[in-house]
Amino acid sequence: MTGRRVRLALILVAGIALGALLWDHLRPARREETGPGPGVRVPVVQDGRGFANDIAESRRNAIVRAVEAVEPAVVSVNTFSVEERPVRFRDPFFDFFYPFAVLRQKVPGIGSGFIVREDGLVLTNAHVVERADAISVTLPDRRQFEVKDIQKQVLRDPESDVALIRLDGVRELPNVRFGDSDDVIIGEWAIAIGNPFGLVIEDPQPTVTVGVISARDRNVQPPESASYRVYKKMIQTDAAINRGNSGGPLVNGAGEVIGINTVIFTEGEGGSVGVGFAIPSNKARRVMEELLLYGRPREFWTGISVMRMTPWIAARLGLDSAEGALINEVEDNSPGERAGLRQGDVIVEVNGKPIRNDEDTLNAFQGGSVGEVFQLTVLRNGRRMQMRLVLEQAPRRG
Repeated sequence: MTGRRVRLALILVAGIALGALLWDHLRPARREETGPGPGVRVPVVQDGRGFANDIAESRRNAIVRAVEAVEPAVVSVNTFSVEERPVRFRDPFFDFFYPFAVLRQKVPGIGSGFIVREDGLVLTNAHVVERADAISVTLPDRRQFEVKDIQKQVLRDPESDVALIRLDGVRELPNVRFGDSDDVIIGEWAIAIGNPFGLVIEDPQPTVTVGVISARDRNVQPPESASYRVYKKMIQTDAAINRGNSGGPLVNGAGEVIGINTVIFTEGEGGSVGVGFAIPSNKARRVMEELLLYGRPREFWTGISVMRMTPWIAARLGLDSAEGALINEVEDNSPGERAGLRQGDVIVEVNGKPIRNDEDTLNAFQGGSVGEVFQLTVLRNGRRMQMRLVLEQAPRRG
C-alpha cells in the first residue's frame, strides 16, 4: 500500500506542474499599466480632418504665400491705338485718283501692371502704354477703370521703360510690397505674375510662372527690336515671361516685388524660351519718384570727362596696358570732385565690371538716375583705388 501511495503522490505532483505550465502559456496577456519608457514615442492616429488640414498646410509653401500676397494687386492693362497705313488699290484708275488713300484701324495692345499705392497708382512698362489712344485697367476682381485723360493720368519715361498710371476715384486698393533688388540672390525663387492674354480670354485673373534668379546686372538689347534702347543692369530669370506679361511684377519667395517683367528672348517663336529680364525694383522706384515729383526723370551729372587710352598715353603713365578710360577733366564742385577723382586717373572698373575704353564708361552710366551710387576702380600712379561716385542733378547751364 505504501508503494501505491507514493506513485499516486508523484502522479499528482506531475499533473499539477503540467497544468501550471499550460496555464502560463494559454492565459490571456495582462494589460500593461505602466507608461512607455523614456524616449519611446507612442503613435497617435489622427482623425480625417486633422490629416487633411496638415496636407493643405504643407501645400501652402513659400511660393503659394508669395502669390497670395501679390496677386490681388496685379492688373491687366488693355490699350487701343489708331494706326494709319497707305492703301494701294492695285488698280491704275483708283491709284491715280486716290494716291494718298489712308486706312485707319484700331490696334489692340495688352500688358500687365501692379498697384503700388492704395489710391490707385499703377506701375508698368512705358512700352505697354506707348502711343495708346485708349487705356483701361482691370483688377482681378473684374473692376475696370478707363483712363479718361491720358495726358494727365499717365507718366512715362521711355528711356528706362517705366510708366505710371493714375486711377481716378479709388481708394483702399490692394498694393504690393517692394523688396531690395540689390539684395537678390542668384538661384533664389523668382515668381513672374501677369496676364499674358489680357481680356482676350475674358478672365482678368493673373497667371503665375516660377523659376529662379539666373543672373544680375545684365545689359540687354532685344534682338527682335529695331529700337536703339539698351536695358541696363537687368535681372535675368528663367521664369516664363510671355507677351502680355510686360509690366507685371517679378516677386521673390518673401512676396516682395523685386522687378518689372520687361524683356524676353523668343528665338523668333513668339513665346518664352526661359530667358527673361526684369527692371530692378530699386531702379523702378527711383524713376517712379522722379516722375511723381518732376513729371520726368532729372538729367544726372558726373562732372567728369573721359577719353580713350592709347599705348602712347599708357606708356607715359607707366601702365602696361592701354585698357581703361582716361579722365581728362574733373569739374570744380562736381560729383566727380566730391568722389575724389582727379585728372589723369584711369577708370578700369565701374561697379565691378571691366572698362576697356571710354565707350564702356559712357555705357556704364547710361540709364543712371539722380542719387544712384557707382563704385569706381581707378589707377593713380600705378595704384588701384576705390571711389564712390553719387550722381547728382545736372546744373542749369548759361
